[in-house]
Amino acid sequence: MAKEKDEDADRDPESKGEIHERWERKGEISSRYTETKKKLPDDPRDDPWAYTGLLSRNPANNITPPLWEAIKSEAYRVYRWSVERDRYDDLESPEHRLAKALGKVQLRHYYWSRGTNENLTENLDGEDATRLYLFFDLSALNQSGVARAIKNPDIRKALGIENSVSQPTLNRMPGRMDDETRHYYASETETLVRRLQDTKLEHWFRDPTPDTIVTDGEGFPPVQVIARSLRSKTFKYLRLKRDSSFEVTKDAALRVLIAAANGNGFVNDAAKNLKYKGFYDDGDIPTGQNLTHHLRKSSRENVVQMFREANEQLFEIAARYDYFPDSAEVAFDITDWPFYGDYESNEFIRGTKPGRNYSWAWKYITLALVGTDTPLILVVLPVKDKSKTPEYIRRMLRLARQHLSIGRVYLDAGTEFYNSDTISTITEQGLELVMQGRKSGKTVKHFLNGMARADLRSSYYPYGVGSLDEDSYYAVGLKSDKTVKLRKSDADEPMDDYTYFYTNLHPEEVSPEELGEAYRRRWGIETDFRVIKEEFLAKCGSRNPALRAFYFNFAAHLFNIWTVANILRAEETGESLSDGKQLTAGELMQAIEDDPHDLQIPTEPPETRQVFGDVLGAGWSTSDAD
Repeated sequence: MAKEKDEDADRDPESKGEIHERWERKGEISSRYTETKKKLPDDPRDDPWAYTGLLSRNPANNITPPLWEAIKSEAYRVYRWSVERDRYDDLESPEHRLAKALGKVQLRHYYWSRGTNENLTENLDGEDATRLYLFFDLSALNQSGVARAIKNPDIRKALGIENSVSQPTLNRMPGRMDDETRHYYASETETLVRRLQDTKLEHWFRDPTPDTIVTDGEGFPPVQVIARSLRSKTFKYLRLKRDSSFEVTKDAALRVLIAAANGNGFVNDAAKNLKYKGFYDDGDIPTGQNLTHHLRKSSRENVVQMFREANEQLFEIAARYDYFPDSAEVAFDITDWPFYGDYESNEFIRGTKPGRNYSWAWKYITLALVGTDTPLILVVLPVKDKSKTPEYIRRMLRLARQHLSIGRVYLDAGTEFYNSDTISTITEQGLELVMQGRKSGKTVKHFLNGMARADLRSSYYPYGVGSLDEDSYYAVGLKSDKTVKLRKSDADEPMDDYTYFYTNLHPEEVSPEELGEAYRRRWGIETDFRVIKEEFLAKCGSRNPALRAFYFNFAAHLFNIWTVANILRAEETGESLSDGKQLTAGELMQAIEDDPHDLQIPTEPPETRQVFGDVLGAGWSTSDAD
């Protein structure tokens, strides 16, 4: 597979102008030295003070060249030596020649940090680990090819390292560097591969990193580049808990799950089909069984944490472009993922409204941003016990408020929401509440039927659900013209033509008509989850709740990537998202699946500054993440 180097590092290559200026400065120093030396007498005895006052060595030669020049110099020396001895043939591979060049580079302290690079791998000391990392970064081989190459004793001898390391260790090396070190090596290697383009040595090295802006005259980043940039920022937080049996990169592994979702299929079939992509080699992608084996190692708590961290990167981009309103509107929902099989096999499989061939489902409570052109899924939690809904809501609001200011909450008429505990939980947070109520109580039925007989379009009265104070809440009735229009026969009850809302907003401040119009903004979440299930969710037959949680959170995360991709695209084109999506969900998914560049995403991200348990509150445990 073609390699796309670590995009989380700033690859800022030395420009031609900067190189020219540096060479000019060195040339000036050398010229002054040469001119001074010419003025000296041939016999030092004629003018000993002037002679001894001049450095015996040209100071220009003492200037340490940048690392990329040092590697380039040794590479040409290896090339010339091979040609002179008539050994430049197919018996010696390009990676062998690259290893020879890197093995001969004198790694001065200007080029590498002993303290930092000692931690790259336990198998090699700091200098050896640095040579290996440069070989890994510069080689034209894919990741598995590099891992195989360094198992060759001749390659290791040429490179000057004692031991080989596994591919997972190679993939972890960028993440074990500090940002300054990663950016330094990234810039040096990028400068080198660009300077060697169209030379006799270019096939020894990887291709330069593609520019993020295409040169087709439009100036817009293509969907593939946008998706690549966002993946590099977020996928590093998704922990696969890989061991030595899992040798492929994180990007390639997650690409299997993306391909499964894109084809509305299972990971086993997706992995087999990906092998037919021209840019994959055997061993570059895992089998479906191997992928799910490693995903199962995470607990549901781990899954929620990693996707919280990954989504934070997307929320920061949305905030940076000022896409969060001053007072955001959010909606809670409990979404079903149908289950086909033995419902007694797992306690997380709950009964649900019967659908086509199913009456059981996995359930997830979600908090989503609504009422904007940029819907985002803020939090997803798996549900086992619906009686814990107030606790879920409290935690989810706490998490979401780290990124945006919430003003209003929308809820549907589900029994888990329409109760005094859930409603009071939201009101205690100082938030506005608008929800669709249940027409089940005698008082509510009397109210709505009375409105129908009086032919009122809207009305309200103080009403407390359960133990709630009726002076703080209102039942609001509003005639539904759409229901009346669609109904083909007489209503069973007069109230059937009315929508019932429950709110803590005083109807004299927000009229029933305004309330109904506002609540329609919540309906967008229904469309969003249909898109998530149809475009971003892979099929899964597993009864493992952690694996199921990973699949569903991953689908919601891809939905968020799609939203942020549209933000970036709109910013590039100068168009408004209110005019429609810049990229369809299908375009995004196909672009990721067909991207020939594999991202060098660190296996483990930097630790977050806030402990997960502190964020969710005391008492949180794996058993509570339900």
